Amino acid sequence: MDEKQPDNEKLQTWWQQSLDNDTAAFGSIHAALFDGLYGYAAKLLNSGELADDTIQDLFIKIWNKRSSIGTIQKIKPFFYTSLRRQVLNQLRDLKLKNLKISLVTQPDIEFSQEEILIKNEDAAGLKEKITALLNTLPARQREVIYLHYFEDLSLTQIAVIMSINHQSAMNLKQRALQKMRTENLLSIFLLLCSLYKVGKF
Repeated sequence: MDEKQPDNEKLQTWWQQSLDNDTAAFGSIHAALFDGLYGYAAKLLNSGELADDTIQDLFIKIWNKRSSIGTIQKIKPFFYTSLRRQVLNQLRDLKLKNLKISLVTQPDIEFSQEEILIKNEDAAGLKEKITALLNTLPARQREVIYLHYFEDLSLTQIAVIMSINHQSAMNLKQRALQKMRTENLLSIFLLLCSLYKVGKF
């Protein structure tokens, strides 16, 4: 596994060190999780600048509250859950302030063609088809697909992050895959997701 994507055991070690006021260990958590959290927040907020600010605020808040938080069993899902909650609060605050910014009141992920890796130029048309199909899925299905296939989170972890039960997460995933299967794009989508993970690391 790439050093940018440490396993939960390593993340737990850094977290325990953070509880002992080790800023370097907390910095390691930040470095390991930032890219994934940024991508998720940018999609939910539809703004890279807001996403960056939100994540920095999140890490500051978690650092300041680390003693009361205590031991965490699953570090990555904890940060994603905390981020999603903070994003929802931020969206509500922005709505209340009547800011003129293109934001939704609920998370709504949109996929881009850059996330669909196809090395064979002859097959490049598939990238456009898959991206278009993903973006026709209902918002919650898109979020499950993004977290499961692009951020490598389990359905159990996704259920916690999205505040739904495991069966709901499974149903959302299955409906999305069925749509791709109906369009004869499922097998190529799953293959491309594996290539995406390889390209990420």
